Amino acid sequence: MVVDINKTIVAREGDFIETTEGLFFDVKGLIHPPDRTIAFLRYYPTPQGKRRRGNQRYDKVYHLVERFDYLRQHYPKYLYKDAVFGQELQGVQHSAIKHTYQPKESLRKLIEQDERDALQQDVVTFANILEQTARVSPNSLGISGSIQVNLHGETSDIDLIVYGRRAAQAVQLALRRAHLLPEEGISGYRLETYLPVYNLRWSGSGISIEKMLLVDGLKAMHGVFGGHHYFVRAVLEWDEVHEQYGDSKFRQLGRARAYCRIMDDRDGLFTPCRYEIEAMKLLEGRFDVEIREIVSFRGRFSEQVRQDEEAIVQGTVELVEHGKEKWGRFVLGSDPTDILLPKNVL
Repeated sequence: MVVDINKTIVAREGDFIETTEGLFFDVKGLIHPPDRTIAFLRYYPTPQGKRRRGNQRYDKVYHLVERFDYLRQHYPKYLYKDAVFGQELQGVQHSAIKHTYQPKESLRKLIEQDERDALQQDVVTFANILEQTARVSPNSLGISGSIQVNLHGETSDIDLIVYGRRAAQAVQLALRRAHLLPEEGISGYRLETYLPVYNLRWSGSGISIEKMLLVDGLKAMHGVFGGHHYFVRAVLEWDEVHEQYGDSKFRQLGRARAYCRIMDDRDGLFTPCRYEIEAMKLLEGRFDVEIREIVSFRGRFSEQVRQDEEAIVQGTVELVEHGKEKWGRFVLGSDPTDILLPKNVL
């Protein structure tokens, strides 16, 4: 699909963008400025790349610092200071978009393919299990990640998307049941399967693998299927999104660490995720604003804590200005030391 830059660009979490230079960006969040899509570099072409797509080799970047460093050196036009979010972000101008990959369409095409490799077949099988056991519409599921853009390898993860609150809750419940029914081939993390996940997500947090497994091992939307790690990302449908770019403005205030109580976890299943909090006790940092919520644009913080739990959080505090109202929020995911854990885990 070639994008007509005279039309409004609509993209959301889980979509991938291919640029005119052959870079691949994964779209972040649901709200974007009018002239570009907020998206972060994931794959770039290089003769030394470990992944192949047609005749071109690619490498993958995961950690945010590496993504910023690569763009700053090679493609600085994809870095910009966002006036609403109050920080430097990565974003693709509409005029630089060659193709947008949408998960629903990508999964449909994969199902319709006459030939599939072993991983692609596992994706189709896994999606079919979720559709049947959760009793959700096929149109509520999609495929993201390396498989979506045909840059996967034999050991790549399975990244599915489920759209909408009702479907996401149904899939979460189905996966919880499946973790108790090994005949489905779906399981939660065990110590022997968790090490690569821990190294990728949490090794810089200072929290031991045993403690992190107490949290990640209980998650339904993350786990193992067919020998592959899977992550089912829950994303709101468009009619469930009630905020537009510019409705609120954000400004970073500094780093902090605190105890809090989780008052509402209904959006904790989704990416971006959000938890309402109260009873804040700051352990590090000092701010003249009430901190009401924790948010993250990184999927690893979904299903992280539950309502009524006491938790410890460490991350960046932002000031939120919405009309005449102001409050604070923790934003997690930009620093490897960011944490959100039930208090009793530490």
